[in-house]
Amino acid sequence: MDIIKAQQWLIGIFSVLLIVILLVVAGYEMKKSRQYEPEIEIDEVSAQCINCHENKGIAVKLIDEWKDSRHAVMGIGCNECHEAAKDEFDAMQCPESNLIIGKHPTPGDCRECHEQQVDEATNSKHAVGQVMMALKGPDRNVFEPTIGTKNGCEQCHNIGNYWPDGSIGECDACHSKHRFDPSQARRAEVCGECHVGPDHPHIEIYLESKHGNMYSAFGYEWEWDYPPGDPPPFSAPTCATCHMSATRTSKRFTHNVSERLTWESQAPFSVRTQDYWAGISWQEKRTRMKGVCLQCHGESFVDRYLLTADLTNLQYNQIWEETINWANILKDNGVIHTDVFSFAQQTLNAWPKEGYDQEIEHVMYRNWHHEGRRFRHGAEMMGADYTQWHGIWELQENLVKIIELGAENGITEAKKWMESKDPNKFMMYALYDMPGNAWGPSALAYRGNMPMDRIDNYWEIVYDNVRTVYDKGLLTEDQWLLYNELYENREKEIGRIYDMPPVHEEFMKNLDIDLKQLYQEQKVDLKSFKW
Repeated sequence: MDIIKAQQWLIGIFSVLLIVILLVVAGYEMKKSRQYEPEIEIDEVSAQCINCHENKGIAVKLIDEWKDSRHAVMGIGCNECHEAAKDEFDAMQCPESNLIIGKHPTPGDCRECHEQQVDEATNSKHAVGQVMMALKGPDRNVFEPTIGTKNGCEQCHNIGNYWPDGSIGECDACHSKHRFDPSQARRAEVCGECHVGPDHPHIEIYLESKHGNMYSAFGYEWEWDYPPGDPPPFSAPTCATCHMSATRTSKRFTHNVSERLTWESQAPFSVRTQDYWAGISWQEKRTRMKGVCLQCHGESFVDRYLLTADLTNLQYNQIWEETINWANILKDNGVIHTDVFSFAQQTLNAWPKEGYDQEIEHVMYRNWHHEGRRFRHGAEMMGADYTQWHGIWELQENLVKIIELGAENGITEAKKWMESKDPNKFMMYALYDMPGNAWGPSALAYRGNMPMDRIDNYWEIVYDNVRTVYDKGLLTEDQWLLYNELYENREKEIGRIYDMPPVHEEFMKNLDIDLKQLYQEQKVDLKSFKW
């Protein structure tokens, strides 16, 4: 009986082992099936190119990239993109064959298969990137040696390259050759390759925002390879989600990054975008962008947030106009030597070509090109720190530096301003404001020494300013109706009708202890070296 039991145990053990082995083998086979590589079929010409490159070890990684591409699966090889006639600008005789090849495939070549995408990109502000650098940018063209722009401005602004074949753009600025994978182009880091730095820190603004926070936390889980006509299956947007991708209410995805932009907010003066870019009005562009926001947010939040961003652009315009006004005061009094600081000429054009030989001119320049952009773009993209400390705070600091220089040089108007003890002197331009915000009322946020407390008829003044820009056509009818609703209920919106929470007095008591009593108790007197 013991022998039989032992045999039964052995049979049981081996059965379990067999099942485990079968499961392992099944899992391995399933993994292999998921890693299936489709058979790639190409013509003899492309095969000749690939064999030669692989044998000589030249650009082999690009061939590997191509093998992983949708082009390869569809049988689109080297010849389809690099074929060229002898008289083409980039024609080159291949040294190892009798083939004539094009060294620089252009959007004109891509257009043979991707007509809609190329046409959309050609009508976007990406397409004029090189124009803004080469023709509209005396700042960098005058102040920098040309060699400094080769891997600087040009590397990004050539997304709008003017090719000799008449086509415009750089498809591989977003879709790395030779894989051209949409999954890569949908990630924020692709846009951050150019949209970065002190004058357009969009990738930093995005990563600071709640959107970027969620991207950093959960992006590795997201499915990046989805059909282009579907809305992104993400829990938060990327750059492409807001500016290019389909939405839940519209299957339209686009390569025209201007289709949802309602402001020229990178320019010295914010203006509403014209119909030429994307062929639709700024109001329709606003509707399309709102459709993106409504995928995750309620309409009340979206409307209030977009109204705040619009008023921020309008407020920046007043600050920029004040900067130009003070520049002219300094010029007229012989403090700075640049001949022209014309407000009319400095709307969409860059800084005067002669205005770079004094430090204060750089301060004024940054009020547009650095701080002014960060103020506006931070407000548009939920980047609080860029709206505040890298934006409006530095805008105000720069204005004070300009006026201070005028006072030091005896300009009466500047001296009077510097000597004033009135805190309202910092509000030296027309003001815009909105009662409350998109986040909800606070019983505390708008108590204290606020401009609305110090300036007589504050809300009546800002209301008239908002009405003026609405009458000018710079706000929509819906926005004006919303503003009136907020204005009529302003005490509720700003939260002053609500009582402070009971713990508030306890907070104040303990903050007073922190700042006074503990400082005295913990202050340490030490001896230092004497010079």
